[in-house]
Amino acid sequence: MKFSSHFLFTGAAILTLLGLAGHEYLILPVAFLLAFIGLSAADREQNSDMASHATAMLVPASQRPLLPLDAFRGQDLMFYRAGSPVYRTLIARDSRWQLLGEQGEVSEEPGCIRVYPGYLYRRQR
Repeated sequence: MKFSSHFLFTGAAILTLLGLAGHEYLILPVAFLLAFIGLSAADREQNSDMASHATAMLVPASQRPLLPLDAFRGQDLMFYRAGSPVYRTLIARDSRWQLLGEQGEVSEEPGCIRVYPGYLYRRQR
């Protein structure tokens, strides 16, 4: 069941008033949690109301999700960064990905993936 952000903000405000009026301060963390859930619901509502080209302009492609290394099998270990190995080649099922470089140091191409700890990989043909 989805609740609108207005419902969540109203509930948070009522819980806050009841908690403060009745000196029941243990209710306040629940009210804050409800308010934060309301904020995320409001963001989702605003994003869904935007046109797709407006969303593409506001959310840059460099914010693609950081994929975990667990989904891949690595070949040719190069070094470790942030406690994680960085491989020259990653293999996932039927595709092979080749290391381009660290994000921000190389230009991002279409069809690239970001793998933790922030390296770009391009699909090999």
